[in-house]
Amino acid sequence: MEPKIYPAIMRVFSSLLFFLSLQVSFACGWSVSPETSRLVLFKAQREGFFKLTPFYYSADYYYSTNTVSGVDQELNCLEWQKKLGNKINPKDVHTILYETDAEQFENAFESKSLKKAFEKNTFIEALLLPKNKVFLNYILFAKKLEYNSNIDVKWESWEQVGYNSKDHKLADLEDFEKKIKTAKDPFLKQRYAFLILRYSFYAQDKNEVIRLYDTYFAENKNTILQPWALYYKALCIDDLPLQNYLLSKVFATCEEKSFAVLQHYNWKLTAETLALVQNNEERSVILSIESFRNPAPDLKTIKEVYELSPNSLNLSFLIGREINKLEDWIFTPQYTTNGSPSVVFEGTDWYGDYVNAKNENFNKDILYLRELEYFLIAIREQTSGEQKEYITAAIAQLCFMDDDIELGKKYTNMISDKANLSIQMQKNIQLALVSLKQDDLKNETVQNQLFKYFDSVENLIETDNGLFKNLYSLYRIASGEFYKKNDRVTAGLLMMKSDLKNEGEYSGYYNTPYFYNYIGYFERTATVEDVDKLIALQQKEDKTPFEKYICSGTIAPNIDYYKDLKGTIAFRNNDLELAYETFSSMPKDFWEKNYSFTDFLNENPFTPKILQKQEERKFDYRFNKAEFIAKLIQLKKQNTASGNLQLANAYFNVSYLGNSWMMVAYDWTSGESYVDYVYGDNSEKEKTYQKGNYYSLTMAKMYYEKALKMSKNKNEKALASLMIFECNYYNHYANIISAEEEEKNPFKAGKELVDFYSLYKTTPTFKKYNCPLLQSFIN
Repeated sequence: MEPKIYPAIMRVFSSLLFFLSLQVSFACGWSVSPETSRLVLFKAQREGFFKLTPFYYSADYYYSTNTVSGVDQELNCLEWQKKLGNKINPKDVHTILYETDAEQFENAFESKSLKKAFEKNTFIEALLLPKNKVFLNYILFAKKLEYNSNIDVKWESWEQVGYNSKDHKLADLEDFEKKIKTAKDPFLKQRYAFLILRYSFYAQDKNEVIRLYDTYFAENKNTILQPWALYYKALCIDDLPLQNYLLSKVFATCEEKSFAVLQHYNWKLTAETLALVQNNEERSVILSIESFRNPAPDLKTIKEVYELSPNSLNLSFLIGREINKLEDWIFTPQYTTNGSPSVVFEGTDWYGDYVNAKNENFNKDILYLRELEYFLIAIREQTSGEQKEYITAAIAQLCFMDDDIELGKKYTNMISDKANLSIQMQKNIQLALVSLKQDDLKNETVQNQLFKYFDSVENLIETDNGLFKNLYSLYRIASGEFYKKNDRVTAGLLMMKSDLKNEGEYSGYYNTPYFYNYIGYFERTATVEDVDKLIALQQKEDKTPFEKYICSGTIAPNIDYYKDLKGTIAFRNNDLELAYETFSSMPKDFWEKNYSFTDFLNENPFTPKILQKQEERKFDYRFNKAEFIAKLIQLKKQNTASGNLQLANAYFNVSYLGNSWMMVAYDWTSGESYVDYVYGDNSEKEKTYQKGNYYSLTMAKMYYEKALKMSKNKNEKALASLMIFECNYYNHYANIISAEEEEKNPFKAGKELVDFYSLYKTTPTFKKYNCPLLQSFIN
């Protein structure tokens, strides 16, 4: 969509738009990450999904996550417990292996204070037993090696324990093979081998890595060290299909390295990699890996994985990923102001003919959705346990996306009460969708049940921050359903809930919304009656559970925020009496203490800004909206030539060209700001403010014409004539958006400017404002 271009006016937005300290591009407008605006409702999980978190569908290269699996570390700790005795607490092993730095451990050992430094640590107590000295020596060696691998750290305390840092760096590292050979215990032998293998990897000794793996790990796979070691071997192999194959085996047997595997996996070698597989399970893993980063429709792979491994975790994950794609393609354009899905494929035209492209893609996506749905229905009975529960939830979600509510209810009710918490949560989201689509949303019982569904998901956020995205999406859809029922108050509060949840995931969850946050949605959609309902809800003491919920964090703490909005809407509607009544009920200093009013309502509104030179402008005017409206009412009643001239000046100044535009709008012009991203482009509605005055100066021109007709004063007539020309000029260019249109429909100065240069050329107004630019319009 091309931005409108006005002569001599840059579409630059006022500082009030920076209310969240977010960057605006003045050249191209405000933009957000596609991942930020993407909608997602389906987040059911199976046990074991954690390792797959980075591969959720995302507009980004990988799904963003701050959590790292500790499963492999726990398995390693359990192996130590099994070796040294069940009296050892695995948590104590974790403390020493993964939470204690090398220097701390080395110092404690050299000062013979290990027991004191790690008091009541069962792992240390076992290591200090004489029979376990060889295991303690291994830990010491591992810690020294850990230190040596960190070249940025300086060990500054060796002198205190009798060490020389240079000697220490060489200690125990000269003969790695001797360490392995002298270790009689197979457990220790393999662990020494792993340490040296990893050391060799970072020393770029590929052959040694491969040799160590083949010698000590190829035939002994009953340890978590084996897939760790295989990962390093795979990266040392130059045969890329073989490297892929080995990486896939690491992926299948090791949780910690799943993300690293996909980072190193070599794409577009599918056939060559599959040629190496030994069984169906290996084939299904490779097909899954290939699909984990595919943003396009991929039902073909899902069907293949199902045939190979019908109850596999990877199959479930791919199904969920496919649903998330469809949610992006179908819901994101429907419920956000962004206009298109977060992922747009090359060659897809969303901008040439937006409406047509949106319809074509929607129809195509619905057909694909049904194909996926029918496949899942067909295989559901052949699955079992958690897989069956998961697929049931998936079918229900697809039904709701297709507006097949009854079938969606059927499958939702099939989800067992024994399903895991994540699938239960998904069930509550789906029950909420049923209610939003079918029930009487004005009914208090229905609303309170919705609150319970919402709250059940809210309660899980503490353990899964990824659910912010689900609530953002659910509240956005709920807002849309209430809006369809003409309940713009609830719709607005739910929309604000949605935005707060999205900020929760992406920008730190703002607990104190800014002034405009409270009114932004209502400023663009609400009627005066809606604002009255909003005020009543804010003041209601005995709110229902649902009302308390939607008001929490969203309702304005200051009732005057809503009064200012009500008065502004009344003024837009030319209801001066209601505007005056509303503004008069507010504190006189409200516009001095809130929002950005003093930044933009600080000049005399009865002197047309367009005629002032910059050095003539004064910004010390104390603006009171009630007093301003009162004067307009008084001038209208007087209906004199000079009064109409003042009215005309005032209405010129409350347009986007004037110095008092904030009487009508909260941001200068719509179309390119963060506000527009959140609440939608408001350009078309702005055109209707005060019967078109905001952009087209209709009311200003009307009063200038009245003043011209009524006045008997040549100087007044001169000013009125000049301003009628200005109104015509800016109204013309407000509706011309291309050079071609301007060429077809060039601006014509009109009689008023001719009169200005003939009938009124002796007036003070003519002498003050005559200039070559003006004269060029009549020559």
